[in-house]
This record gives sequence, structure tokens and C-alpha cells, in this order.
Amino acid sequence: MTDPLIKRSGIQEEEDLTTLKFPRDLKDAKFLLNSEVAILLEHRKGISESEGTEFPQNTLLIDFKIPINDIIRTFHKTLAYAEKFSRYKNKTSIKQVRTALSKQNLEEFEIASLANLCPEISDEAKSLIPSLKKMEDDELQAILDELSNLRKFN
Repeated sequence: MTDPLIKRSGIQEEEDLTTLKFPRDLKDAKFLLNSEVAILLEHRKGISESEGTEFPQNTLLIDFKIPINDIIRTFHKTLAYAEKFSRYKNKTSIKQVRTALSKQNLEEFEIASLANLCPEISDEAKSLIPSLKKMEDDELQAILDELSNLRKFN
């Protein structure tokens, strides 16, 4: 399943999720769990509230001439989404999930995808995350079962 060619800076790059080939700007990206995003955004919100502002006046955002109301609205929508789809409610749970999945032969993208999507069976996981097709069904199912057990005790 190869994505179409994408033009960036005049150079065409081929993206392929089956081989985890991402564009250059995502090469060293750290893929986050929705739960981690929620924690980070809650922290940012707490800082803003303690400063007495609804959202920090970031010069970078002002340079892009994005209306502050749009930024605030997007921030709150993103926070609501991250909270709604957070599977793990505290830092300890997140650490347990990351530790368990990191022990497997999984890439960063696969770890975040499995933790966020929470597929129950190996066929579902392979359908949602094409790069997992390289794994044997029973090996992948064992990982999914471990992930399911971690969610139960969350």
C-alpha cells in the first residue's frame, strides 16, 4: 500500500506505510500516544491558567498571522480529542505500555499506533497498521493480549 508521491521542496518522496517509509521531515519523529498528547496539552493549559491567560502569546504563532481565537479553539478541540481517545489515564500506565511494547521488535510508529488504536486481534492490527504484516499472527496476538491486560488494570 504505497501512498501517492508527495512534493515537498521540489523533491518527490515516496511514502510507504508497509515499510514505514516516511517523508524526511518525519524521519526522526517521536510518535506519541493520545494519552501523552492529552497530558502535554493539560500541562500547557495549566501553565496558561497560572499565567492568567487563556493561551500563551507565542511570537511564532503571531508571525504566521493566525487569529488567536482560531488558535484557542483548535487547542481546545485537540485537547478534547486527545482526552476522549486516551486509553491510559496516568503516566504510570503510559510508561508500562511503552515499556512493554518497546521490548518487542516494534518501531516507534507501530508502538504508538498499537497503543492508540488498541486492536484486539492480529488480523485487525495488520489491517490498521500495514507494517505489522511482517509478524507472525501468534507473536502479534501475544503482544495484543499483553496490551489488553495493561488496559484492564489502567
